[in-house]
Amino acid sequence: MLKLLLFAICVYGVGFIAAIPVGATQLEIARRSINGYLSSALILVAGSVLSDTMYGVIAFWGIAPFLQEPKVVAIFWIVGMAITLVIGIWVIRQARSQQVIDSSANQSLNKKNVAFFTGFSLAVTNPLMVAWWLMGAQFFKSIGLIGNLTPFETALYLFSGALGIASYLSVLAVGVHKVKHFFSEQAIRRTTIGFGVSLLVIALFFLVRTVMALR
Repeated sequence: MLKLLLFAICVYGVGFIAAIPVGATQLEIARRSINGYLSSALILVAGSVLSDTMYGVIAFWGIAPFLQEPKVVAIFWIVGMAITLVIGIWVIRQARSQQVIDSSANQSLNKKNVAFFTGFSLAVTNPLMVAWWLMGAQFFKSIGLIGNLTPFETALYLFSGALGIASYLSVLAVGVHKVKHFFSEQAIRRTTIGFGVSLLVIALFFLVRTVMALR
């Protein structure tokens, strides 16, 4: 039991750390939080974590080899590019308006169903999560923390990893929401534009990865 607890804690830590690198999901969470929509940001977290967990289920019980085919991966990169490009352009256009906060257009950030779908869509365009789950399991096996995963250990692994990812993204959402009070409306506008530009850069990255996957 103690070994399983240690395993769960380690997986949680790896999930937490793995969620730190800035990507489209983190940028969208921060954008909603800095504009005052914390609940929307947290629902976006839920959508993103559900997608990541889905890939974990696929990795151990599904069609992982299919999702590692270069042409299939390229399709996901293309979809990711389209989603981030559209969101990036929309963010910049809204941020350049005269009223960023409390504008009617910005109220769409508070729509819970849109937030969940956005979080899921941004995360689902990264099929490499399949490889992340598998490599993580192989790592813990190599250091002797686990042997061949039983169904229970697999479920514990997926739950702990997903909880770690969700924890960091939630901390990000709450942290940005807390510090937003120190920003003026103009500063929030500039920061939001920065988020939009960053999303466009990520869309360009998706394009490059698409080209590489098709070679």
